[in-house]
Amino acid sequence: MASTRRRERHEQAHRLAGLRRTCEELLHGLDDADDVQALCAHVGRRRGRTIRPLAMDLRATGLHGLWIATDTEDFVVYEARTSRPHQEHIIAHELAHILCGHHSGERLDDSMARVLFPSLDPGTVRGVLGRCGYQEGAEQEAETMATLLLTRVRAAPAEPVAPAPAEAADTLARIELALGAGTPQRHHGS
Repeated sequence: MASTRRRERHEQAHRLAGLRRTCEELLHGLDDADDVQALCAHVGRRRGRTIRPLAMDLRATGLHGLWIATDTEDFVVYEARTSRPHQEHIIAHELAHILCGHHSGERLDDSMARVLFPSLDPGTVRGVLGRCGYQEGAEQEAETMATLLLTRVRAAPAEPVAPAPAEAADTLARIELALGAGTPQRHHGS
């Protein structure tokens, strides 16, 4: 039993290493992007099509992102109501599907069709955009690729954070100490 688990872990590690090598090969030439917008432009040039990132409120759909390929351009729809790092990961994940040659889009249900195209009949939208869902392997490949894509984006400088109010300084110092963040910092209010 233990040798079976060990063999399965070894096989999985071998598959993941192969997946990473494949992803690295696909990413060749995308090392100079400054941000996710530049990644979209690079991938679009490679593909010979414009890639347009679109922020939308996708909460009603249950999705975080979606790639829609039209005859002339690609749309990467991502959740507007989440953090910037999460948005960047969603965009990178959809770009990864593009780079890997996966089929675009998710299976659209009526609620998602109404959110994306409120003036069209959901049946019409499904007929035009109907796709098969991704398989688990394609999702794993896209997640691996997204992570590698984001390592190529030079980190944007951290945005300045407003100082904590004076009344919270002691609490923040205790949290830092409890988390092992080193010597507690004094948080001075403005």
